[in-house]
Amino acid sequence: MYYTSDKQVAALLPSNTPTTGPGTFTVTYNGQTSNNAGHGIATANAGIFTIDSSGQGPGIFTYADYSLVSAIKSANCGGPNTTCGAANPGDTLIIWATGLGAVNGDDASGAGLGVNMPNLPLSLWVGGIKANVLYQGRSGCCVGEDQIVFTVPDNARLGCAVPVVIQIGTNANTISNSVVLPIAKGSRTCTPAEASLAQIDFAQAAANGFVSVADIKLQHFSDGGGKFEDDGRAQFININSFTPGSLPFAPSWVDSQPSGTCLVYNNLNENQNVPFLNFLALDAGAAATVKGPNGSVNLPSNGKDATFDASGSFLTPGSYTMTTPGGADVGPVSFNFTIPALPTLTSPVNNAAVTRSAGLPVTWTGGSGTLIIEIAAPVDTTGNNGYVGVCFVDAAAKSFTVPPYILLALPPTPTNFSSGFVLSSRVVNAFSASGLNGGSLTTLLNAAGFGFFWGSGGFLLR
Repeated sequence: MYYTSDKQVAALLPSNTPTTGPGTFTVTYNGQTSNNAGHGIATANAGIFTIDSSGQGPGIFTYADYSLVSAIKSANCGGPNTTCGAANPGDTLIIWATGLGAVNGDDASGAGLGVNMPNLPLSLWVGGIKANVLYQGRSGCCVGEDQIVFTVPDNARLGCAVPVVIQIGTNANTISNSVVLPIAKGSRTCTPAEASLAQIDFAQAAANGFVSVADIKLQHFSDGGGKFEDDGRAQFININSFTPGSLPFAPSWVDSQPSGTCLVYNNLNENQNVPFLNFLALDAGAAATVKGPNGSVNLPSNGKDATFDASGSFLTPGSYTMTTPGGADVGPVSFNFTIPALPTLTSPVNNAAVTRSAGLPVTWTGGSGTLIIEIAAPVDTTGNNGYVGVCFVDAAAKSFTVPPYILLALPPTPTNFSSGFVLSSRVVNAFSASGLNGGSLTTLLNAAGFGFFWGSGGFLLR
């Protein structure tokens, strides 16, 4: 046993536990035994520890001195539990994880500590690039905790949120959770993939104890059957409270993954559990006004979602202007932005059935900027629970293959239901105003899709 509380029990699954089917678990407390709970047991199935223990967001990576890899380097960098900034290509890092499998002997007495597992068929993907693994096995310190020691690839993609995933073997259910790692080149400060975040000095925010930002989103999304609607949200906020210890990792939570990479979320909302605890609304004026080829619309500036065109005819490719009048906290805003031409999907096709272990080639014509491939995988017919695989790709590439290790992290489609595929065009525009540390306006236009998330058609994961 590791610990107990009124809501949780943590214990080591013994190495001699059978792996020939689902296990049955019970808890006994004060002589009373709980009902049975079943769970599958695999020979090996890695789970990467994360900073907030949610299983997603920044993973726990350390340098050789056990200092933490982080988006922001602290002044006290050096030694365990200090934050020493972003990794660089060529660095040797340690991933802290669990689930690499059984050891010989009694776990509780420390059997297997520091023992390599060279025969385990483990692959490590860093931003879609296979990394060189130097050690994979038990940590030298702690029962049940594993370490993967690896070298950051020389051609690693850069950013504050580079996806990392562990694959064991080639079969389903042997893919770890997706976590993110900050990687820079020639510096310990990562450069966000989102240009709008580059204007925010998070280190200064840490010193001030707050950061003031604007987040405006415009979305053209499918209602199914060829119908669309246009929604928006304009939010001006002061973030003045953070989860303790989280600020050095904040850019990794809020940044997007680099283009050419894929990430799996453990929920259908694509939520990373950003560690901001307290928000105060800022007065930026009564509304934000967006003008474009099809007229103008107003969005309330209080952060509430608004459907401004139920016919989906306002957000089309072209030139736009966004303005706010300014208020007591934020000065006036006025800037131009462009919605690019949308791509035309050529594959996959409606009612496609995808073999996860084979990967998924996606092809399109036209489009520009960044495209997003979303593959939604509900686990039941409620449509509330499941996973989403998200890939950011360059429209100019005209093709991209979603890797097998991303699809294998998604569950197969439930009977009498549909998974989903959506291709969208996304642009993030940075803007500034007095009273703000930074501002962004994001346009996301669904271009094609079918099944869940799209509203009509079908898409199956097998």
